Amino acid sequence: MANTLYNGATCRIPLRDESLAFSRHVSRSLSFLLKTRAGKQSYAFAVKASSHSDFDVDLSLSPRVNAVKPSKTVAISDHATALFQAGVPVIRLAAGEPDFDTPAPIAEAGINAIREGYTRYTPNAGTMELRQAICRKLKEENGISYTPDQVVVSNGAKQSIAQAVLAVCSPGDEVIIPAPFWVSYPEMARLADATPVILPTLISDNFLLDPKLLESKITERSRLLILCSPSNPTGSVYPKELLEEIARIVAKHPRLLVLSDEIYEHIIYAPATHTSFASLPGMWDRTLTVNGFSKAFAMTGWRLGYIAGPKHFVAACGKIQSQVCYIFYWPLS
Repeated sequence: MANTLYNGATCRIPLRDESLAFSRHVSRSLSFLLKTRAGKQSYAFAVKASSHSDFDVDLSLSPRVNAVKPSKTVAISDHATALFQAGVPVIRLAAGEPDFDTPAPIAEAGINAIREGYTRYTPNAGTMELRQAICRKLKEENGISYTPDQVVVSNGAKQSIAQAVLAVCSPGDEVIIPAPFWVSYPEMARLADATPVILPTLISDNFLLDPKLLESKITERSRLLILCSPSNPTGSVYPKELLEEIARIVAKHPRLLVLSDEIYEHIIYAPATHTSFASLPGMWDRTLTVNGFSKAFAMTGWRLGYIAGPKHFVAACGKIQSQVCYIFYWPLS
């Protein structure tokens, strides 16, 4: 047996064939005493590491994490903030954020609610009052009918999108993304162990997806098509006629779902008009609609978004959320 002392801790290690193996780091400061008792050998060791790094540590990360790149939007935004704080004049063109503060009535309502004690955990999917209000909004403004159990509120639209991708994609699935795109879409696909399939668009087409190209790229592994209208980063708005053409293609492929990112719906200029993909014939069952309050109401720091869709898919998003975080938005309810 070997009595081993690691920085003051002693343990006994059984020996086989009287052979010993030491870490190359540990052996630098190893002293030992050989004793013989009743014909049996035992070894006493005093081990002292020069630093904690002398002991081997497995630094490997998940392959999924290794496949994901850090957000370029966040990196550029952080750099711009650092320059601004250092007194350097900066025009910030990174994160999508209005150039005005949250409107006073919203800010005052939030402050009053906090003062009244609305500061505790909320239900995982969001308060009933807020989800009912979202349902009314989607019905009146977007022509889509949902019930509160078909809505999950989250810490921003970004979280809603990530949870949706994780909920519906399996390893090896394909996520179709028209370019130019928001930089997080492909990384969310990779985080789900899915493959992003980037479809180029042309400036002559206002950076809108060509339906013929879409149809040619759909395979049996295609699981999710991400549409962003109005588009981040181009600002292009998909006309209803083009969305209807895309919907007819989607309808041919039972496994293909659509994630409609509509966070910029109110930042739009005539003659363009916004159409929610889920409002098109046959698309309600196939569409996960994501929206929020950050852009239209200058509430980026409040972190409040939501997803609406068929209960089966939305409940899966809620399941993920229940293991990730609680949401704080009592003041907005």
